[in-house]
Amino acid sequence: MDAEEYLTKIGAPAWLLPDRPGGPGRANTPARLMFPALTNASADEIIAAVSSRLAVTCWSLPLHLDGQERTILVAQCGHENRADIALRASGHVMFDWDMSNGRLDWFASAENTMGYDTTEFPGTVLRWLDRIHPEDRPRIAAAVLSPVPGDLDTWQEAYRFLRADGTVAHVIDRGFLLRDEGGQARRMIGTMMDVSAVHEVEARFQLATSASTDVLFIHDLVADNIWWSDALFRQYGHADVPGVETTDWWMSRVHPEDAPRLRERFNAARAGSDDQWTEEYRFARADGSYVWVLDRARFQRDASGRALRSVGSMVDMTALREGQERFRLAAEASQDVIYSWEPETGRTWRSESYSRTFGLDPTAPASGPGSWRAAIHPDDLPRILHLRDTAITRGEDRWEYTYRVIRGDGSVAHVIDRALAQRHPDGRLHRLIGSIVDVTRLREEEERLRAVLRLASDVVYEIDLRAGNVLYSEGAVAIFGAAWAGEQPSPGIWTQSLHPEDAGQVQRRFRTFIAGRREDWRAEYRLRRADGSYAHVRDRALALRDDEGEAFRIVGAIEDITDEVELAAKLQQSQRLEALGKLTGGVAHDFNNLLSVILGNAELLADGSAGETARRPAAQVVQAAERGAELVRSLLSFARRQPLAPRALDSAAVLTELRGMLGRTLPAYIRLAIHAPDDLWPVEADPAQLQTALLNLVVNAGDAMPEGGDLLIEAENCILDGSYAAANPDARPGEFLRLSITDSGTGMAAEVTARAFDPFFTTKPVGRGSGLGLSMVHGFVSQSGGHVTLYSEPGQGTTVRLYLPRSRQGSGAALAVITEDGPLPTGAGEHVVVAEDDPALRPHVARLVESLGYRVTAVADGAAALGTIREARDVRLLFTDVVMPGEMNGLMLAEHALAEFPSLRVLFTSGYSETAILRRGNFAAGMRLLSKPYRRRDLALRLHEALHGDAVPRA
Repeated sequence: MDAEEYLTKIGAPAWLLPDRPGGPGRANTPARLMFPALTNASADEIIAAVSSRLAVTCWSLPLHLDGQERTILVAQCGHENRADIALRASGHVMFDWDMSNGRLDWFASAENTMGYDTTEFPGTVLRWLDRIHPEDRPRIAAAVLSPVPGDLDTWQEAYRFLRADGTVAHVIDRGFLLRDEGGQARRMIGTMMDVSAVHEVEARFQLATSASTDVLFIHDLVADNIWWSDALFRQYGHADVPGVETTDWWMSRVHPEDAPRLRERFNAARAGSDDQWTEEYRFARADGSYVWVLDRARFQRDASGRALRSVGSMVDMTALREGQERFRLAAEASQDVIYSWEPETGRTWRSESYSRTFGLDPTAPASGPGSWRAAIHPDDLPRILHLRDTAITRGEDRWEYTYRVIRGDGSVAHVIDRALAQRHPDGRLHRLIGSIVDVTRLREEEERLRAVLRLASDVVYEIDLRAGNVLYSEGAVAIFGAAWAGEQPSPGIWTQSLHPEDAGQVQRRFRTFIAGRREDWRAEYRLRRADGSYAHVRDRALALRDDEGEAFRIVGAIEDITDEVELAAKLQQSQRLEALGKLTGGVAHDFNNLLSVILGNAELLADGSAGETARRPAAQVVQAAERGAELVRSLLSFARRQPLAPRALDSAAVLTELRGMLGRTLPAYIRLAIHAPDDLWPVEADPAQLQTALLNLVVNAGDAMPEGGDLLIEAENCILDGSYAAANPDARPGEFLRLSITDSGTGMAAEVTARAFDPFFTTKPVGRGSGLGLSMVHGFVSQSGGHVTLYSEPGQGTTVRLYLPRSRQGSGAALAVITEDGPLPTGAGEHVVVAEDDPALRPHVARLVESLGYRVTAVADGAAALGTIREARDVRLLFTDVVMPGEMNGLMLAEHALAEFPSLRVLFTSGYSETAILRRGNFAAGMRLLSKPYRRRDLALRLHEALHGDAVPRA
C-alpha cells in the first residue's frame, strides 16, 4: 500500500493527496510527504524541530507497511500556511459558517483570542449570537437570520462582542459568501477583527472635545465644510443647524469692524506658505453679544503648497482681556510699584505708584541717569546686581531682595523687590515682572504685630534672635500661668517648662531649624502648666531670614491639644471594649451589611431590566439575598439576646402616651413639641422595646441640652424605594412610619457621629453612661425590620430618625395604601449645582440628580458653588445642604447667589427636618427644603417644583 492509498483509506483531506484538485500538486499549495527514518528521534521531536526551523505546519500520522506500524510526518506550507501565520500575527479570528445547518467554526492562531477555546466555541450561530452585546443582538440576528440577497458577495457588520471573561470587545465581521449552482448562499468564510483599541481612541477624542471649553474645528478648505466641536453650541449658544458648517456662517458671526480684516488675513494665510495662522477678533454669541476670541489654526497642504484643510481652536479671550484691564487698574490703584522689564529690548513699564511712592519718573529707562538702577543706594547696588545676575544665570524663576532706594527728594526708603522671570523655551530670559514694596514703616507694622500678640487667644510668640528676647501673647498666661507674661529673654521660660522626657529632643530640633534653611518648623511635646500638670501642645513656627539665609526672627504659635490626645486614648480604650462586645454578632452584622448592598443593587437590576431573560437572574439574586438576610437576622437576634413580641400598634396612641409620660418627667427648661398628622399608619413593633428606645433617645437629647432647649418629636408616613435602599445598606424598600427626635443641643463631631451606635461607646463622663443606649435602639429597630439614621453638627443639635415597618393588621379602611401613580417628573438638561460637603454622599446625590435628566456640577462647599455659578452663568437651580463647613453655609450661599442671579432657583436639604429648622428661626418661611434622607421620587418632585413653581421671595 503506497502513501496515496493509505491517506485515502484513513480519510485524509483532499489537498494532501498528490496531483488532485486542491491537493499538493497545485502550484500555489505545495505539500510534501516525508518518511523520515525514525531511528533515534520520536515523531514529536522531529515535528518540533521542523516546525521551529521552517515556515511549515507539521503533524504525524500512523502508517502500517508490510505488517509493521510506522509513523509519517506531513508538512503543510504555501498559501495556507502563510495565511495561518498572518492570522497568528494579526490576532484575527477566521470563521467558517455552514449556512445549511447553522454550524459555525472559529479558527484562531493567536493565543487567548477572545478567551474562548476555538475547538469548542461557538459551534453554532445561535451560541455566537448569545455572546453578542444585548443592545446589538437584535440587529445582528436580523442580519444573519434573514434570507441573503442574491446580489450580495460580501457581508460586513460592526457590533460589540462579549469575551469569555465578560469584558466587551468592539469587532468588525467581514465574510465572503459561497453559493451553489442555483445561486443560493451555502457558506460564508471570513474574519472577526477586534477594533476595540480604535474605538477607544475615537471615544477618547469625543470625550476630550466634549469636555473642552475651547471650540475645536476642522475646516475642509476644498469642500468649504467646517466641523465644530460641541463647545461652539454649549459655550456660545448657537444651534447645530444646516449652514453652520460653512465659511460664510462663520464670517457672518464676526463683528462687522473685524470681518474685513479677518477675511483678508485668513485668505492671505491660506494662499501663503506658512503652516500656522493666529488672529484675535470679536465673535457673536447666539444672544447677539460679542466675545473676544483667539483663533489658532494649522494648515495642511498638498505637494504643490495648496491649503487643503485647517485644524485649530477658538479660545474665549474675553476674561483674559478683562483681566488685563483689571491688572492695569489694580496696578494703578496699588500702593506698591508694579513693573515689567524686557532685557532683550530694554522695554520697561512701571505703574504710576512709582511716582507717588518714590517721586521718580515711571517712564525712565532701566539704566542710565534717572533710572531705577541709579536710584538704588550705592552701598546696596553691587550686591543687588550680583544676586540678580546670578539668579538669571542659574535659571531661577523667582527671587526676592531687600535694599535701600534714594527717593526723588533725597530721603532713603527700605524696599522689598520680588520678581518673576518669564523665559523662552530655550531658557533665555524674556521678561521680568515684579513688585517693589516700600517697607520703611516696618517698625510700625511690628508694633501692630505686638498688639495682635497681646490680644491673641492662642499662644502666639515672636523671637527676635538678634536681640535675644521673646514675646508671648496673653493666651500663654491663660494656659500656662502668669510667668509667661511680657517680654522675656529667649529661650527662658519655654525651656524651663518642657517635660524632662521631651526637652532634649525638642531643643535639638529647634536649634537645627534655626541654623538650617527651612522656613517652617512643627513639633508636638508637653509643657508644664502653672499648677504642675502638663499640657500636650502642637508648636508651629516660621523663620524670617535675610538674604544670606540667616534667621533673624521666629514667629510661631502653640496650640493646646490635650483634649485631642486624651480623646484618642479614650477611643483606643473604647475600641478594645467594642471588640469584646461585638465578638458574638460582629461577623453576622458585617455580613448583613454586605447582603443589604447585594439586595438593594439586585432590586435595582430587577426593576431596571427590560427583558425577562435579564430580569430572572436578578430576581434569583434578590431571593437568595433575602434568604441570607433571614439567616443573619437570626444570628443578630441571638447575639443581642433580645426576645421581641411585636404586634400592631396605633401610632397616634403611642405618641399620646409618650406626650403624657414626657410631660411629667422632662425638666421645665426643655420645651417639648410633638407634630403628627391624623392619618398615621400603624406599626409592627414590640411596645415595651419601642417605649424604651424612645425614652433612651429623649434622655440623650436632654443630656445634650444642660442649659435648656427645644425637643421636637415628629411622626409621618414614609415610603422607601429601591434607590434609597441602595444608598442606605441598612434600609429596605417598603412602607414605614418615620419617627424623628430632634434636639437643639450641643451636637456631635463627625468622628463621634460615626461611632454613635457602637456598643460601649459614650462621650459622657465615667459613671454617667454605659454606651449601650443608642446601640440598643439600633438593635431593636433593626430586629423590628426598620433602620435608624443620625444627623448631627457641633453646636447645631442632633436628629435621630427611626423607620418602623407599617403593620398590615387591622381593618382595610385603616390601612389604606398610598400609591405613587404617574411618571416621575424629569428635567430637560437644566444645569443644577449640588453643594454637599459629605464626600461619600456627594457623588451619590449627583448621580441621582443626573438620573432625573439634569446636568450636574457637584462641589464640596459654598465658595466652590458660588464660583461655579458665576463661571457657568447657565445654572438654573442650586441644590445645597443647609449646614456646611467654612465661612459660608447653605443659607449664606443662597443669599449671595440670589443677590447676583435673581432668577436662580434654590432647593435646600438637611439632616434636620423642615419643622425643626423653622423653629430655630434660621430658615426663612416659604423656602423649599428636602429633608435627608430622601427617596428618588421625593427628589424628582421637589426639583421639578423648585424649577417650575412660583419663585420664593428672598427674606
